Amino acid sequence: MKQIVIAATAVFLAMDLSFAGEKLDISKIVTKSDAEAALGVPVKDAKGRNKEGADGFYDSEWSYYAVSGDKALIFDFLIPGKEAPPHLTQTMFSVMGPEKGKPVSVAGFGDKAIFYHEPSGLEMMNILKGETLITIGIHGVSPEKALEQEKSLAKKILAQL
Repeated sequence: MKQIVIAATAVFLAMDLSFAGEKLDISKIVTKSDAEAALGVPVKDAKGRNKEGADGFYDSEWSYYAVSGDKALIFDFLIPGKEAPPHLTQTMFSVMGPEKGKPVSVAGFGDKAIFYHEPSGLEMMNILKGETLITIGIHGVSPEKALEQEKSLAKKILAQL
């Protein structure tokens, strides 16, 4: 399961991160009880980090794993800083999505949002709002339930921006 999360967020982990805007700690916004409601099972405490770096990014990256079984909920909240190239998150958003097939557009979330199935087994929702890029992934539930839960969690996160 840890490999799934690493694969889903590799593009973000490859960067040393820093911040020039409002910081959000996703683990404080989406709580353990929110994760349990989304997955329908008890989960372990959140694992992750909030990281700032010298090259223009802030990243809040957190995961909740089921106490037993393979269900998981992952988040990545990325904001480029002043030193980042212009429109970097828009460029990143434009290359995200499934290797095969087309992502489904999701209206009403940020400037753009897509939903798709990741070959690792994650049901993914990517949201672009301004220069902020939010990724939510759920493993172990049906695509329909994942989309419903991801929309609910996205509303909670977007309300903080």
